[in-house]
Amino acid sequence: MKIAILVILSLFPRFAEAQEKVKDTLFFYYDRNYITVDPETPNYYYIKDGSGIHIGGFYFTEIKKLKVCNIKSKEINLKEYIRSSKFYDENRRLKLDDYRLWEYLKDYVIFLVKTENGKKSYLQVKSSFEIE
Repeated sequence: MKIAILVILSLFPRFAEAQEKVKDTLFFYYDRNYITVDPETPNYYYIKDGSGIHIGGFYFTEIKKLKVCNIKSKEINLKEYIRSSKFYDENRRLKLDDYRLWEYLKDYVIFLVKTENGKKSYLQVKSSFEIE
């Protein structure tokens, strides 16, 4: 019995390593000119550079809203971030590779930071990809 327990306990670190790890947290400015919301699906946030639903669309899905965030954050311009990435090519017909962008961002914790009347609110989202 002791041997069985020791074998099980020796395998535990291998099970713990197999757990999925979150890479990091990203804070993006909420740019109303670059991020759009469809009134029929208010929890989905689409970007202007997305390829579209018929080809495969990248979007953010809302997880929760936070009024206060205790983390000092440096917000990144989402449009500049995407257009300077390896997933965006100005010379292609479909400039953004939505699927590869989703694959890259899916392990990140992402916040869209809205500033209204000098106060910041945080919208936690996850990257999503869908083909209809």
